[in-house]
Formats: sequence, structure tokens, C-alpha cells
Amino acid sequence: MQYDWTTFVLEIINFLVLVWLLKHFLYRPVMGAIARRQAAVEQSIAEAQTREREARALKTQYENRLVSWEAEKQKAGAALQAELEAEHGRRVYALDAEIQTERARRQALAEHQEEERRRAAEEEAVVQGGRFVARLLARLASPEIDARLADLFIEDLQRLPEAQRQALRTALTEDSGPAIRVMSAFPLAEERQGAIRRALAELAGRDIPCAFAVDGSLLAGIQASLGSWVLSADLRDELRFFTEVAPHGSD
Repeated sequence: MQYDWTTFVLEIINFLVLVWLLKHFLYRPVMGAIARRQAAVEQSIAEAQTREREARALKTQYENRLVSWEAEKQKAGAALQAELEAEHGRRVYALDAEIQTERARRQALAEHQEEERRRAAEEEAVVQGGRFVARLLARLASPEIDARLADLFIEDLQRLPEAQRQALRTALTEDSGPAIRVMSAFPLAEERQGAIRRALAELAGRDIPCAFAVDGSLLAGIQASLGSWVLSADLRDELRFFTEVAPHGSD
């Protein structure tokens, strides 16, 4: 086989031309397309990585926010529970205070009603006792008891304090009445009337006429009207005093 150098050179030239043509018209566009494709892929990868980082950051932010919300929820729940317990305690305390107040009010009302019943019973007992004593004294009243009460009346006149004696003397001096009216449940003996006159004269500091009369409503005893003063030692007034004062004395 013989080689033709001209043909060989031409083949080399053709090959070089082909390489140049391929390089300029095929390789460069392909490499440019590959480069652009690679750049696009790298940009997509970079964008994906950026989105991934943003997504992770957003996930972390959401997780932190969820943790914060959970902490706030627990804190709010604890505060609400504490407030509910405090409100429950306040209501229980208020209810207990109201119950205690109502119990005290009812107890006071019951005690007041019991006191009223006791007082009414005592007053009724005093009234009944007064009526019984009045009936008994009315049956026991006699000239002897009347005379004894007259003696007590004289003794009481003699024992009056000096201040009362002076007040009675002043009242008798200012009073222009003609006489002292002396009432008794039974007629008095002359000597007892004389003793009463002497006691009244000693009390007044001068002789004063006395008018004696009988008043059966006195039951027994003496009642003397000295001007605006009334001196008595009789069962009727003593019994009235007992029935009127005794209920008040028990307060």
C-alpha cells in the first residue's frame, strides 16, 4: 500500500478543519448550553437550599412559638386556677360569714323571744300573784292589821330624813288647805288618832287640824294628804307598787 503525502496532508487539513468547525459550531454551543444548564441547576440548588434554610428557620420559629404558647397557656391556666381557688375561697368565706351571721341573728331572735316569753310569764305570774295576794289580804284585812299599819305609819313619820321633813314643812306652809285628810281602811281609835295628830304636828312644826275618814279601798292601813304630798302605809298602794315595779325589777 502506497501513501500519498498530498492526500495525507489534505486529510490532516480536513480533520483540523472539522475539529475547528466542531469546536466553533458544536462544542462551544453545547458547552455553553451545559454551562447554562449547570448554572441553572446550581441556582436551583442554591434557591432550594435557601428555601430549606428559610423553612428550617420558620420551623424553628414556629416550634419556639409553640413552646412559648404552651408556656403562656400553662401560665394562664395556673393563674386561672389560682384565681378560681381564690374566688372559691372568698365565696366560701363569705358564705360561712353569712351563715354565722344568720345563725347569730336566729340565736339572738330565739333568745329575745325566750326573754319575751320569760318576761311575759314573770309579769303574768306577778299579776296572778298580786291578784292572789290582794284576795288574800282582802280576806285577812282587819282592824288589828289596820291599827298595826297605823303604828308603822307613825314610826315612818318619825324616821323621815331631815331634808324630807323640811320639804314637807315648806309644802304645808305654802298650802292654805284647812286640814290634813287622813284616810284609813277601818275606823281608828281615839288614842291612835291622837298619836297620828302628834306625829303630824311634830313633822309640820305646828299644830295642824286633821280630818279622819274611812276608805275601804285601802284594804288596810293609813293614807294622809299633806298639801301636795301623800304619805301612806296601806296594803293597796304597797300591792300596786309590787305588781307594777316587780316586772321592771327583773330586767
